Amino acid sequence: MIPRLAELEPAHALTRDYLTALKAAGFRGEVAADAATRLVTATDNSVYQILPQAVIYPKDAGDVVTAARIAGEARFAELTFAPRGGGTGTNGQSLATGVVVDVSRHLNQILEVDLAQGVVRVQPGVVLDQLNRALKPHGMFFAPNLSPSSRATIGGMISTDACGEGSRVHGRTSEHVLALDCVLLGGERFRAEGLDAAALEARKALPGRAGELHRVVDRLVTEHAETITEVFPKLRRYMTGYNLAHVRGNRPRQRPEHIFDLTYLLCGSEGTLAFVTEATLRLTPLPAVRRLVVLEFGSFDDALASATVVAASDPSAIESIDERVLGLARGDVVWHEVGHIFDRPERQHGPRTRAVNLVAYDGATAAELEPKVQALVASASAGGSQPGTPIGVYVVPDGPEAAALWNLRKKGVGLLGNTPGARKPIPFVEDTVVPPEHLAAYVKEFRALLDAAGLTYGMFGHVDVGCLHVRPALDMKDPDDERLLHLISERVVELVRKYGGVIWGEHGKGFRSEYNPLF
Repeated sequence: MIPRLAELEPAHALTRDYLTALKAAGFRGEVAADAATRLVTATDNSVYQILPQAVIYPKDAGDVVTAARIAGEARFAELTFAPRGGGTGTNGQSLATGVVVDVSRHLNQILEVDLAQGVVRVQPGVVLDQLNRALKPHGMFFAPNLSPSSRATIGGMISTDACGEGSRVHGRTSEHVLALDCVLLGGERFRAEGLDAAALEARKALPGRAGELHRVVDRLVTEHAETITEVFPKLRRYMTGYNLAHVRGNRPRQRPEHIFDLTYLLCGSEGTLAFVTEATLRLTPLPAVRRLVVLEFGSFDDALASATVVAASDPSAIESIDERVLGLARGDVVWHEVGHIFDRPERQHGPRTRAVNLVAYDGATAAELEPKVQALVASASAGGSQPGTPIGVYVVPDGPEAAALWNLRKKGVGLLGNTPGARKPIPFVEDTVVPPEHLAAYVKEFRALLDAAGLTYGMFGHVDVGCLHVRPALDMKDPDDERLLHLISERVVELVRKYGGVIWGEHGKGFRSEYNPLF
């Protein structure tokens, strides 16, 4: 039985005054300061719990302007605000002690699909799967891919500069954002987009905070260009936070004349700089053909050791799954769809499959992909007893089998969550990144660290870019385990630094920002 909750204190007087002022100013959406709403919004997909004072649900961009304008009044200077989408973040980014601005209820419309220009305009509460379902009939998709794609919103993806499977080809969310319509504290609107030299000077000459923002950031990235180049890590998955490194200079999605782009600063800023009310996104054609190869290994170490060789065949993604996730999958309904692959006749008398790499190739024609697939099969079969040699290779026919295998990979977190007992796998060191060539050695030490602490865990992720998801099992109701969370975090930070990586390769910083000075 769930213990009875003590009566919550009502929202602070300052918050109640803000909500009253909001309604008086014509705010059309809903406001809530009741205990139930506050408790639900105190949690997200992380281990953290922060009780907000209130939650507001803006009806449209005008409501966001109203909320920001009232919030900018001096009397409300002590209030804090946090935008919230699907709440799928694993580091507490959508939690706040003040007012949560939930855009998922109303700001969830796909505004325009422009196939001629290859762009789409959306509100921040649009869910990734919702967007890609709408785009599929047109042969297009929004390329950044996440495991919680059925819940994650575009606004949240922008806030954390999210990415996932396929990022070695498609990159992060920021590489697909063309423009962001934003609202600053005080209610001023501005548009972040790629600017040429003349447009930048025009923006810098504007009155108000938007003009000041362009002036200050341009001066900052110009005067400190050498330091920014020196300090920012040279990793594909390095960036989350304030991406000053890419504000100036050309990036792949920009037109050559664009020398300045504040969307790179806003992507990854976790809602701390502005409220996003609309995003213009670059679309990507759906691959006409996708081939999938399953490499089976006798150990997870071998699966990791193979990554560099496999990457040389130029796949669109390499996804690894360890023995714990595979073991849990054997007891899940998903095994009815994929079990025959791992239990096929030629594998029944060999060593047990304890890890797999799912290797995907995308292209325009089957003829384009076939040489890559055959080269991979040949190299996998020629390794002998060398580390990283597969014990089995299976070329997946296009169709239901491939979809089932990708579903197995997406279910990794859910499978780990089904672990029996009070200790549950939780995210707190789950998206570390190191250079791919160091991944196997890094993981060997990582596993030794967790084994020494007596923890169970599962590992899976994007070995092609050096990003591995690790969820140690802890009981967050146990004070000793809570202390262990902090101890493991400190040790992993040391280990990641040893191998030249970062601890926030995919899911943003959130409460982990305490480690900023070390990276």
